[in-house]
Amino acid sequence: MQQLPVDETIRAALKKTHARLHRQHELVVEFGVMSLKAADLDLLLTRACEVVAEGMSTRFSKVLQPAEDGEGFVLTHGVGWDASDIGRATVGGDVASPAGYALATYRPVLSNHLGMENRFRTPELLKKYGIERAINVPIRGVLSPFGVLEADSSNGDDFVESDLVFLEGISNVISMAVERISAGVDVPVPDPYSETILNASPDWVDILAPSGEIEFMNEAGLTFLNTQLTSVKGQRWYDLWPEESRSLVWEAVAKVSAGETMRFESYCPIAPDEPKWWDVTVAPIIATDGQVERIIAVSRDITERHHYEAQLLSLIEAQNSRQNRSDLYLEEIHHRVKNSLHLVNTLLLLQANLTPDAAVKLQLETAAGRVVTIASVHERLYQAAEDQEVRARDYLSALLGDLGKALADRQILLEADDFVLPPERMAPLGLVISELITNALKYGKGSIDVIVKHAGDHAQLTVRDEGDGFPDHYPKPTGTGLGMRLVKSYSGYGSAAVVVDRQDSKSCIHVRFKL
Repeated sequence: MQQLPVDETIRAALKKTHARLHRQHELVVEFGVMSLKAADLDLLLTRACEVVAEGMSTRFSKVLQPAEDGEGFVLTHGVGWDASDIGRATVGGDVASPAGYALATYRPVLSNHLGMENRFRTPELLKKYGIERAINVPIRGVLSPFGVLEADSSNGDDFVESDLVFLEGISNVISMAVERISAGVDVPVPDPYSETILNASPDWVDILAPSGEIEFMNEAGLTFLNTQLTSVKGQRWYDLWPEESRSLVWEAVAKVSAGETMRFESYCPIAPDEPKWWDVTVAPIIATDGQVERIIAVSRDITERHHYEAQLLSLIEAQNSRQNRSDLYLEEIHHRVKNSLHLVNTLLLLQANLTPDAAVKLQLETAAGRVVTIASVHERLYQAAEDQEVRARDYLSALLGDLGKALADRQILLEADDFVLPPERMAPLGLVISELITNALKYGKGSIDVIVKHAGDHAQLTVRDEGDGFPDHYPKPTGTGLGMRLVKSYSGYGSAAVVVDRQDSKSCIHVRFKL
């Protein structure tokens, strides 16, 4: 049996999250390098908003700075907002405002349900743009808080904790750039491996000797491990990892020392009671002579994602177990229905053989034939239901093969367009075709042609045989008329569905069938 579609949906979501985290890391580093060249603070802040919007997959991002009159904040830079709002729109600066709270407490704020927030009021500016989610981090200034960096969204996925890490990384780069530009310090040729750049990263970054000894660890890494640089400098990076992870770490150092780049995920707790999972990229730093001079190792905390994946995989496993049990029950039900229908067919034929009345016998045989038809349609229906898309030609070809074996020794030929059949219309189409073929077998002669043409929102069904044509009163019933009532009902168009082609030299009937 196929797994539920939700499996692939979840895997796609996890892959998307993984790619997003990786791209956010790249953006922080790229923005950090760019900030060292920047001399125009306005351009830098606008670029920061562009980077945040890309990294958070949202249209809206902005920098808020305290208004000159001390009343709230002004939207000084941003993307996604009307040009008339840049430099003019304001939001509240008190702690009942998300931005005001972030700056007053120097703590980030994440809200995925602004309309239902009890902590804060939703600023009018955000209401104007239909903003539903917001995430704010403070930006440090030289002598006082500089402002707030904010990402906003009116649709899409919720913001998560890892998004806060990304936003704080951009905020830290802005703070350093503000300090540098304010002091008039110019750095014309930035070194991407400088301590300033590495300390701007929210990830754990190590610079290693080619043999694997630690030469430098950034502030984020020292904070994660709750240690000082003097305590880890000269220590083997390998020794920081638990026993079960060391073979992978040793392999990474060996490969990178030879000039390769390696990426892996591994477990490394930062305290006995605080397990952590890391996404680690290890790459060589090449000297001018082409030799590996040093190694850079960047470790991103993915503990939250790892727990989330484990929970999802556990749910998938439980769901698949339930689905497998349900599939077994459903298959058993299908077999019982099929057996029951064939039993009814046998009873009707026995009754037909016992009755002396020819008219009653004919009706019982007709009913028995319809039961066989329903059994065949049902069997094909549940076999095809395993597929998300059913091709009309494949379904009808198999069904007509069954009917030919069960109902007649005459040849039944199929000509059908290859289109996708909506699952809910499979059984009605099978029953309509079966009823038309049954009529051809009863009243016509020779081979039977079944033609199915796709016509947009409907299919045009044609059944022809080598008979002499229909009588003038057809399709008015000569018997109970049940067969033609079924055709009209299942077609979806009622009486307007059926047309007898009297121009054809053979017996020919057309039915319009709604898809």
